Amino acid sequence: MPFPFDLPLTSLTYMLLYLATFVTHHLSMHFVVAGCLTIVGASVWYRTDQDALLANPVIKVLRDWMPFGLSAAITFGVAPLLFVQILEPYNFYTANLLLGWRWMVVIPALIAAFYLLYVLKSKWFERLAWWQRALVAAVNAGLFVFIGFCWTANHLVSSQPDAWPQSFASGALPLAVMQVVSRSLVWLSVAFVSMSSVVTAQLAYLREGTATDEDLPTVGWLRWLSLAGLGMFAVAALTAIGVSIPGFAAVNNASGYLWLGLGILLWGGQIALWHSSTMATSRSWIGLRLGLLAGMLFCGAVVRELIRVASIDFAALIPKHEEAGEVQGFSLFLVTAVIVVGLMTLSVWWVRQSYRAEEVDIES
Repeated sequence: MPFPFDLPLTSLTYMLLYLATFVTHHLSMHFVVAGCLTIVGASVWYRTDQDALLANPVIKVLRDWMPFGLSAAITFGVAPLLFVQILEPYNFYTANLLLGWRWMVVIPALIAAFYLLYVLKSKWFERLAWWQRALVAAVNAGLFVFIGFCWTANHLVSSQPDAWPQSFASGALPLAVMQVVSRSLVWLSVAFVSMSSVVTAQLAYLREGTATDEDLPTVGWLRWLSLAGLGMFAVAALTAIGVSIPGFAAVNNASGYLWLGLGILLWGGQIALWHSSTMATSRSWIGLRLGLLAGMLFCGAVVRELIRVASIDFAALIPKHEEAGEVQGFSLFLVTAVIVVGLMTLSVWWVRQSYRAEEVDIES
């Protein structure tokens, strides 16, 4: 069986939950990070016509929904944070200690970034000059990129237990520039694909003054962001695998070939859907595009964990997973998880039904 399905049932359960929630967290976080960077670019592009910036349907959606997107990213981020502490507790906590202030500063940076999103949404932001708007959005994006760097550093440090003694003695982290840059570019590049996919879905289905039926056909330019992001994602992902420890050796097996091959197929499917300007702005392909994106992110997350598992003594941690699985409350957790997911699905359905009712009223 391919990884992670070759793991014992308890370890498999925790790993699949970790991977699935990791993907949902990233989808939300991508929307916010790429959204801020898009506002930076749009502020420069519309520097001679600042009213056009505020009237652009993509910018309207981003300004309106990015605070909610960050709230979703934080909410969805709690679960993978908990699961990784069960899967690899020694590695995770040791990396936290070695990072020191670099890890603690994530919280104030996140708080500042969260409130800056409301600044982007404010009337005050609308009165700024184009360069001031670009500066505010760039600071916001920079905070998110820094937070992403801290998580990347945590992952890399946790994957190098042999370097921990020297790092503790010297205070220098065992981080190679290419490792950090390539891994950061992997998620930063695909963020534009995620943002474009979510925004087109919002323009197609959301109302309440955020979008109209005439908005979706005008945002075909998002496909160029997506195609560029997919191209950069492929290059950065291969580079990240190559410069990782143990690098290609970790994926030079049946599991690696399976997930890389599946990821390439899903990547190619998105290329096809974004390449056509008609498909890029059609409601018919939005659901499939989001599904392909989520699948590709899941494959990327599996390869990421495949490399980390090959870098540490993961087998020694499996008994700890079994101990965690025997703790009272695991069954209650599963039942609660099913109930919560069901309530979330029902809430989305209720909201969607209300939008449909409004659309019928408008048409009549």
